Amino acid sequence: MNQEKVTALLKRIGIETIPLKSNGSKAGEKDAQTLEVLIRGYLEHVPFENLDVFDAGRIPVLEEDALFEKIVEKRRGGYCFELNTLLGHLLEALGFSWYPVAVRVLWNRENIPPVSHMGIVVPMDKNCYYCDVGFGGPGPKGLLELSEKAQTIAGESFRVHLMQDRDIRIDRQQDNTWKPLLQFRNLPVRNVDFQIMNYYCATHPDVLFTQKRVVNICTPNGSKALTDMELTVRDNGCIRQETYCSPEELAAGLEKEFGIQNCV
Repeated sequence: MNQEKVTALLKRIGIETIPLKSNGSKAGEKDAQTLEVLIRGYLEHVPFENLDVFDAGRIPVLEEDALFEKIVEKRRGGYCFELNTLLGHLLEALGFSWYPVAVRVLWNRENIPPVSHMGIVVPMDKNCYYCDVGFGGPGPKGLLELSEKAQTIAGESFRVHLMQDRDIRIDRQQDNTWKPLLQFRNLPVRNVDFQIMNYYCATHPDVLFTQKRVVNICTPNGSKALTDMELTVRDNGCIRQETYCSPEELAAGLEKEFGIQNCV
């Protein structure tokens, strides 16, 4: 990714200048604070959405130029393979080391599911951090250190288990109960393998993305979520719900709430 694209993508996620440390000095390009700012910028400006898959019946293209055109130039969103792949290109351009991991989504599952999700691991300062701007669900909305301790991220509690088979499991606390959320082997996965997962998730009739329209985005004080024609906005503990009754209302709602234009 060249400097022009880096600047445009940073602007897309609301970052005009290099963030500052608490003492007022410039943060380095490869520190945890900068990485946290990048993740939150992504989550609050680029929606998780499956409109290409559900509404248009298209298989997302994962090449850098196609992702840049869709997410930056057309101001769209995408799902995990798109959003995290472009994030990886940005991290590389900024000097971060990173690698993609293949993830099992355990949330509300009784049996171990196949790998169907892409996350990112960033090794830094003798630690490893899990980064994910493409989950669109109850995942960590910020930087998660891969060490065995409970962590609070954006007001939500998570913990990490280093399992005996070398897998890593991330749990989330819900109603004072820890529930398994994500599980992955902390090893790089080849891009060609994500092409297969991408095709499966975009075409298989049993996968969520082919069954219903899903759009999510974080806000500084909550979130916005669209499921089919039902919008739910959470802001400072208050909930607003709305049902769109026509394609025209849906299109207007996508533009107003998520900044998405001309795609349904």
